[in-house]
Amino acid sequence: MTDPLRAIVPVDGRYWDKLEPLSDYFSEYALIKERLFIEVKYLIKFMEDVEPDKLAPLRLNWREALNILAEDFTLDDAKRVKQIESEVGHDVAAVVRYLREKLHEFDLGDLAPYVHIGLTSEDVNNLAYSRLLKRFNREKLLPSLVKLLEQVAALALEHIDTVMLGRTHGVPAVPTTFGKFLANYAYRIARIAEELLSFRFPGKLGGAVGDHSALKFAYPDIDWVEFSRTFVESLGLEYFPAATQILPHDKVSEYLMKVALMDSILSNLCRDLWLMSSLGLVTFGIKEGEIHSSTMPHKSNPIPLENSEGAFDLASNTLSYISTRLISSRLQRDLSDSIIKRFYGMPLSLTILGITNLQKAFDRMTVNKEKMKDEVKSHREVLAEAYQVYMRRMGIENAYEMIQSAVKEGWDEILRTLKSAVPEEIYDDLSNFDPTRYVGESEKVTLTLLDEVERVYKKITEGLKEVQL
Repeated sequence: MTDPLRAIVPVDGRYWDKLEPLSDYFSEYALIKERLFIEVKYLIKFMEDVEPDKLAPLRLNWREALNILAEDFTLDDAKRVKQIESEVGHDVAAVVRYLREKLHEFDLGDLAPYVHIGLTSEDVNNLAYSRLLKRFNREKLLPSLVKLLEQVAALALEHIDTVMLGRTHGVPAVPTTFGKFLANYAYRIARIAEELLSFRFPGKLGGAVGDHSALKFAYPDIDWVEFSRTFVESLGLEYFPAATQILPHDKVSEYLMKVALMDSILSNLCRDLWLMSSLGLVTFGIKEGEIHSSTMPHKSNPIPLENSEGAFDLASNTLSYISTRLISSRLQRDLSDSIIKRFYGMPLSLTILGITNLQKAFDRMTVNKEKMKDEVKSHREVLAEAYQVYMRRMGIENAYEMIQSAVKEGWDEILRTLKSAVPEEIYDDLSNFDPTRYVGESEKVTLTLLDEVERVYKKITEGLKEVQL
């Protein structure tokens, strides 16, 4: 790889040390290796199902040799493919020629005529991309979300009774709890994570325009639709029958849009925490030796949080564009999608970067519980809602208007209005009610949300274990 300082895109430069493992899914080497894997698996199935009579002369371990060829594909091998591509000007054709070369080296030259037979390059590409996305989803994205859910849920439970002032339209509304605030986000993240766990990535096989024409012409007795379906499913993908030369992007767009939606939710969480930081309700600290301002030594900025927000926003917008743009394809095929798909890795890597930095922000976060409580106490007018509803319970029709008018005059006028409307023994209780207790069913709601998060958490962790087994 080129020096990170010369990288054009920061995911391959500035953030490379954090994102390097993602090259296993989004680098050109990863794509070439996956293409070779598809070609090998197709060749094996084709020979076994279509040309079994040609297998007798082959060495007994021909299948094992082919599988090893695909599994042991190195970076140097990929460079050889790129060298061939520079000569032929076609990336998949280069993989085909490379495989044929290797077959002759492995004394399997009799298989060479059947490599890529009846396929178009998009038969290979769509399967390769879907498998890479599936692996990324299971091996990187879902485990990252599991760790984030652990962190947010634990904080929500820790702060289940940490009262804070709720704000609507940016101004004081009524009290809530910091635990409920976090549990809301944990639930929303868990809901999408569950959908990502169950998502089935698509694949197709169909030839030049999706009709299996060449294969049906050469082998008319074979059910090529069934052949294609079983091959796609053997790769762990869902067969998509409505294909042209390409796999329509509908299903992959659905996946990318789910990730984009999750990125937007997480970005909003970052903004909410940032606003709370600006109010001094939470702080994110500064590590020993860090500098947060080149001119103001006193500054302690929520840097990981702001980095996460930017990463999530860029990821969400890029994924949204890719998702909608790639739905469109001119007639049976055009190449405008090819360059766009090569950038899957950028927004998905930014998603991982955002999650990583958000976790770092939570690790640094200190919750100023006393300041939260003091803020609620300093806004006793938040009880105006409670008072007008209680008065309406007593049958006072214009209770809302009475309290609204009193609010304009201040707290004393609210109390005078209340006193004039309710019995004295009730007034004493209402006027002395502690606003930090005005949190309704927040604890019950928080626990309900966290129970659902726990259910999803267990489902995902068990699902990931099954995949590993």
